Amino acid sequence: MTSQQAIKKLWSIKATGDDSALELRAIKGLEIISKLFKGSDYNSREELKLAFEKEALRLNVAGYNIYYVMNPIREGFVSGSAKDKDIECRDLLLIDIDKVGHKGQSSTNTELEAARLLSEQIADFLESEGWDKPIRMMSGNGYHLYYILDELPNDEKTKALVEGALHELADKFNNGIVAVDTVVYNASRITKVPGTIARKGLNTAERPHRMAVVL
Repeated sequence: MTSQQAIKKLWSIKATGDDSALELRAIKGLEIISKLFKGSDYNSREELKLAFEKEALRLNVAGYNIYYVMNPIREGFVSGSAKDKDIECRDLLLIDIDKVGHKGQSSTNTELEAARLLSEQIADFLESEGWDKPIRMMSGNGYHLYYILDELPNDEKTKALVEGALHELADKFNNGIVAVDTVVYNASRITKVPGTIARKGLNTAERPHRMAVVL
């Protein structure tokens, strides 16, 4: 699958409307670039998506790791990096499974497979508890499970609910190889853009850079 094909899977996760605001966050070392794409600046939703895709892939080729703000940004947001107060509501829950240790490096194939297996265990458990099936993504170094929410309010109660759920899953499923990330509960959370290369540390045979893909 090419990066141009893979990035289009983003829209199976990220809901967009004619007036949506999409924030692209590009990070390379200490350099951070934030770019806002507003639906009102384009003739159609498809033009908005294409503009985002083109810039994401361009910056990724230039060596940046590429992310987006996953929850809806409120109408009226103008520029800069969205903060929690700039989020309209929560329509996604992210469960991020990644390796334990070696934080500045890519995962080995063994660590990546361990993350996949843990993501399957968590998805099966949540389904047994009445949850819907998640959207799955290999993030380059681990696995993401995205659950679509019914536009929960962006308030302290929801924040505590999300944080508590992540901690409960971590307590139940973490092992010595991979773990649930318990700090991804903030409303303005950024997450990996599929179709882009996740670059951590040196690109080696043991710890290669990989393209994030929706499964």
